[in-house]
Amino acid sequence: MPPADPPPGAAPGPDAAPGPEAAAPGLREQIGATRDAVKRLVGAHVELGKAEIGDVADEIKRVAIFAGIAIAVALAAGLLVSIGLPLFLGEWIFGSIGWGLLDGLLLLTAIGIAAVLLALRISPARIGRSLAGGAIVGILVGLALGLNATNNGWRLLGDQILPLAESGVRPLATALVVLPIVGGLLFGVLGLIQVLGSEEARTAVSRPTIAARIAVSIPTSLYVGWLAMFLFAYQRGVAWFDWGLLLVGVAAFAVSVAIVAVLGHWRPFYAFATEVAIGVVLGTVLGAFTAIGFGRRVGAAVGVAAGLIAWSGLMGADVAASGVDFEGLKKRFIPQNTIDITKETIEWARARMPLSRRS
Repeated sequence: MPPADPPPGAAPGPDAAPGPEAAAPGLREQIGATRDAVKRLVGAHVELGKAEIGDVADEIKRVAIFAGIAIAVALAAGLLVSIGLPLFLGEWIFGSIGWGLLDGLLLLTAIGIAAVLLALRISPARIGRSLAGGAIVGILVGLALGLNATNNGWRLLGDQILPLAESGVRPLATALVVLPIVGGLLFGVLGLIQVLGSEEARTAVSRPTIAARIAVSIPTSLYVGWLAMFLFAYQRGVAWFDWGLLLVGVAAFAVSVAIVAVLGHWRPFYAFATEVAIGVVLGTVLGAFTAIGFGRRVGAAVGVAAGLIAWSGLMGADVAASGVDFEGLKKRFIPQNTIDITKETIEWARARMPLSRRS
């Protein structure tokens, strides 16, 4: 009788016959399995790289955000210092933030002009000389106005030539009487000499129009009218305002306009009248300005402003007088040596490799 089959799950006995073995995978299957494994490995590296790159990008974004905030804060702090410091110094030193704003603006303007000139290859020594000249002007103006030297000077002169004028307005009245006259005569004589020395101006065919002559006469005529009113009131003891004074002023104004309109037909006199008008305007402005008693703080502020304006003006005058070497500046932006060597190389190559003759 044959032996019974072993129960399911029981180990085969020692006498059990061996079953058939599983077949070994072929070469193609091994290559496919290896390829799938490589793909899975590469995919895993790619996913890992994406994850790490994402983390790095997030970190870069975080750093960029906080760096941007830091830069913005630094710029804001710089603007706060550059704007607030002049205002603070103006209030602290000169007694008004307006002077700080004005002097700060003039300083930045002068620095900007100096930077432009340095970019144009203007010598730093020339800019330094302009700075020294501006500093001298600023010191002299600051001392003169801060110590009330000009105001006291006009007061002393007024005591001699206008003793009957009220003491409070005597410096201003003296300055407005003296400086416009001196300025007008000085500018007028210089302009007349210049015209008489110019052959072109003397032989010019065209004459100034009546409108031009009247326009030139207006500044001087206004001053002549005011001066006539002032002298009439000073001599007669007339208090301002009086209709008689107005009549004197209008008459003096009309006479002055008529004289310039008639004699201005002669070109040298027209040039004389033009320069006189310029001198009268400048003298009036300068006289009114120097007659004020500024005090130390405001005088110092005006001195700083005058020095900065003088620095910018001296730099401009220096460049206008000597000019800018634009040709030399242009050469600095052209690689001329490279161009010349390249041309020589091309000529050398052409000399050794002549073009073939056409058949």
